Amino acid sequence: MQALPENERRARHHWSSFKIIFTAYTRPLHRTQTNSKKPMQTKEKDSTTRQQTDWANVKAQFNLSKEYIHLASSQFIASHPKPVRKTIARHRRALNQNPVQYTEEYEDQFMQEAREAAARYLGHPEPNDIALTDSTTMGLGTIYSGFKLQKHHEILTTEHDHYSHHEAIRMATHRAGATFRRVPMYQKLQEVTQEEMVAAVVQGISEQTRIVGITWVHSSTGLKTPVPQIAQAIARLNQHRDEENKVLLLIDGVHGFGIELETFEELGCDYFISGCHKWLYGPRGTGLIAATSAAWQHVLPLIPSFTDVMDRVIAEENRPERMDGKQMTPGGFHSLENRWALASAFRFIEAIGKEQVYERVHALNRLCKEGMAAMPHVTLHTPLDDALSAGIIAFEVEGMETEDVVKRLLEKKIVCTAAPYLTSYARFTPGIYNTPEEVTKVLEAVNSLKA
Repeated sequence: MQALPENERRARHHWSSFKIIFTAYTRPLHRTQTNSKKPMQTKEKDSTTRQQTDWANVKAQFNLSKEYIHLASSQFIASHPKPVRKTIARHRRALNQNPVQYTEEYEDQFMQEAREAAARYLGHPEPNDIALTDSTTMGLGTIYSGFKLQKHHEILTTEHDHYSHHEAIRMATHRAGATFRRVPMYQKLQEVTQEEMVAAVVQGISEQTRIVGITWVHSSTGLKTPVPQIAQAIARLNQHRDEENKVLLLIDGVHGFGIELETFEELGCDYFISGCHKWLYGPRGTGLIAATSAAWQHVLPLIPSFTDVMDRVIAEENRPERMDGKQMTPGGFHSLENRWALASAFRFIEAIGKEQVYERVHALNRLCKEGMAAMPHVTLHTPLDDALSAGIIAFEVEGMETEDVVKRLLEKKIVCTAAPYLTSYARFTPGIYNTPEEVTKVLEAVNSLKA
């Protein structure tokens, strides 16, 4: 028999190693299945065992096409689970039957329910310090352009943030005559540490820095930044600044929100901004801004709010003395049935359990990352360490352009995306409706893309 070339022997060895990894990871991921029609069904082995989630039933809540393996929509835009679809449909039906009466009677109630659900999920003590938006992009623009920037102020951000983040900063500083700077958080992604990222941000802060704006999980590479540690370092620095010059920390949290476990208080930021139609699987066109009461005092609304302040202004009464999330919620008629259904998305995730979601997403991502790391023709750009990653996996295939990788995988009925950055990687985003079996099929497809 003719001997295999060295590179082929090495590839087969790595692929064999992956199969061992897959077997090891799929055992704890398999759960007891039931035929329950309930959104989530859990079983206990005994009083000391964690409840086990029926992931097949979770998957069944989504109307995703069975023709494809969907490893993109969790990060891109959500498919609505059944409880969210039902709530949207109920509101839409009522709006179509009696739009004026239904809106006038229930709008304030449903909006407050959304704030309360968001505050509960985030561990935020005050629902009224939650502003409701349509997206992360709207939230970024609302805070940066609404901030009381002075000409001597500077906004510090990083080289790794999304277009929407960079543009929101550029437009806000341009209007105010202020400045901004971008700094790298690391020298080599393959060697990045939390300590390096913290040091890079802190060393970038100058006397003029008023806001530090960073991203929790980079959508370009899947790198998760150490937000709590950065917040603590900024808090120490702020001990030596007067109140009007303290550095405020703003987080684009959209790719950690719905996966990670940290509460608003544990993150330690001043502003937390996220869309709700990605990893939370909330209604499309929904988002939020959570902020501390003190942080709200540094911004002014860009768009008039349709909340309590509207009634006070019409009645020629004094406006509230302090700013809050309700007043910073842009007014106008939005996609009402979607926004009013937001609370159902939080309940859906809470019914599964935040810890169960975290463990599931991270386990699927570890399985996928370790499988690709075993392939010599694949360059994995996302760290393997859970402390440095969440739900996005960025990779390249040797000898292929990213767009070609996405196209070839789509031909194999696998949906992934190309990151919208100057250096663009292909991305997988295993989420709660994916399975270990789907991940191994995807890895086999990637393995077949060898030049």
